[in-house]
Amino acid sequence: MVRAVLVVSRHAGQPNRLDASRDALNRKLAGDNIGPRPPAVVRRNGLSGALLNPNAAARLQGASIAIGTLLEPRDDWHIPGAALPDGSYALLRADDARVELAADSVGSRTLWYAFSEHELLVSTSQRALVTLLGSFEPNREALPWMLSSGTLGPTASWDRRVRRVQPGERVLLDRASWRMTSTVESPRITADHTASRATHLERLRAAVVNACRRWSFDARKWVLTLSGGWDSRSLLCLLRERGIGTVTWGSPDSAEQDGSDAQIARQVAAALEVPHRFFAIASRCAPDVALDRFLAAGEGRVARISGYIDGFDVWKTLFEEGYDGVIRGDEAFGSIPVTSPFGARWTASLTTLADYYSAAECEAFELPEQNVPERLERDRDETLATWRDRLYQQFRVPTVLAGLTDLKAAYLEVGNPLLAQSVLECVRALPDELRTGKCLWKEVVEAQLPNMALATRVAIPSLNQFLADRRVIELMIDELSSERAAAIFAPLLRARCCAALRAELRAPQPRNDNRRPTVLAQAVPKRLRSAVRYWRAPRRGIDALALAFRAVVATRMQTLLAADAAAAPSVQPAVNA
Repeated sequence: MVRAVLVVSRHAGQPNRLDASRDALNRKLAGDNIGPRPPAVVRRNGLSGALLNPNAAARLQGASIAIGTLLEPRDDWHIPGAALPDGSYALLRADDARVELAADSVGSRTLWYAFSEHELLVSTSQRALVTLLGSFEPNREALPWMLSSGTLGPTASWDRRVRRVQPGERVLLDRASWRMTSTVESPRITADHTASRATHLERLRAAVVNACRRWSFDARKWVLTLSGGWDSRSLLCLLRERGIGTVTWGSPDSAEQDGSDAQIARQVAAALEVPHRFFAIASRCAPDVALDRFLAAGEGRVARISGYIDGFDVWKTLFEEGYDGVIRGDEAFGSIPVTSPFGARWTASLTTLADYYSAAECEAFELPEQNVPERLERDRDETLATWRDRLYQQFRVPTVLAGLTDLKAAYLEVGNPLLAQSVLECVRALPDELRTGKCLWKEVVEAQLPNMALATRVAIPSLNQFLADRRVIELMIDELSSERAAAIFAPLLRARCCAALRAELRAPQPRNDNRRPTVLAQAVPKRLRSAVRYWRAPRRGIDALALAFRAVVATRMQTLLAADAAAAPSVQPAVNA
């Protein structure tokens, strides 16, 4: 499915905003290079809901909607207040008495909502909510987070009225009293030191096997996105008997590059005798088209465009071939070693402007102060490794990975069985040394497919390759020199970005961030290589091109959301005393 939307009116006879906007939302929230399916609609007792561009992966029962992966859901999965299912999901559960919004413990799928004395608006899309509200109220709290981390940060949305359901949160509306309450369960990583390594290994292996077994889907209508790393190959080993096929994409020459994701994925698929396709992505469309589609689909939640520079041709192809969804290997088995609190935050992408710039520079940027929520702070008795992995689960998954999932969801559903609650519970019981570097998980995968090489090169173009394109640089200069950018960002920030962009235009050679790594570097996992490079150097300011692009994401998203609000039908909710 593309998006889910739910509008709950407080008063009898009150016009429902969704009825007037549904068809327009169905069109604009799907990729502009596909023809969306008609929405699936539900109406009952002051409630109107819709699945936009739905397919067979959609789960709609009564007025309730499930987004994501449910593992053998109970018959009452759709009832507000019922026990939460196992899986990786977001739930909109509604009946005549209550409405409940629920996120899994890592917030792998995102729900946004706006609540007033007259109505509750809920969606998987911020653009849908701004359209339904009929106005856009920019949230400046999002700006420093976009610049410092390339995300919206731990809680912010683009509109100050829109809130995000947090990991492990359950938001419940009593429709009679029109009172909303919220509870949050934030599971901690509590190592079981009484169990042996062999016991932990078997528990983890069994949890992953059972998660894949308990997930019911039509393998003919789903495809596994296969890389050259650990996680997707494990899923392929577990799902191959169900007839799943695989796809990989990357630069046109990456399939023949030694050690690339594309080459290794092809070898893995061949070893397991499953169908495999490689999609060559290149800048076939104009950069402004690629950027517009990226922002329209992903709503500016993450500033990571490099895998979509083909203008979403890969996703258009899969949609038009009739696939319902893609299976991904997003996971939280443990992160790379860290030696400082900053390292722990950096691995989770939880970085602030103060990490890179002086207090005077931050003040000159004229942006709101960034505050890390207390729930993400390190506990007094928490080890650095435990905090690192908790930040990964409580920030990186719901902020970065969920944002990347939204990009795909403009075309297909996305399944992430490795983020199932039953799997995460096993991970949270592992001692630090078995999580660090995904140590124990790697043992599980090596036993599934021994003697198979791992990728040492990323197949997709790097972000800096895209940003160093002269057409992209000129686009960014034009954007940051505009009046709309001047209304959002301070002169110092815009001047710094534009100066760096103009210097890049004058540079004799374009950047090449896909250089072949040395033999020594090839022996180090690619993500660890980037971490080592980062830690060896003193902390510097954010890469100038990346900073400029993040600023462009913010200005373009504010323009897009203002246009969404202006295009909304005029619907005035009735107010009954």
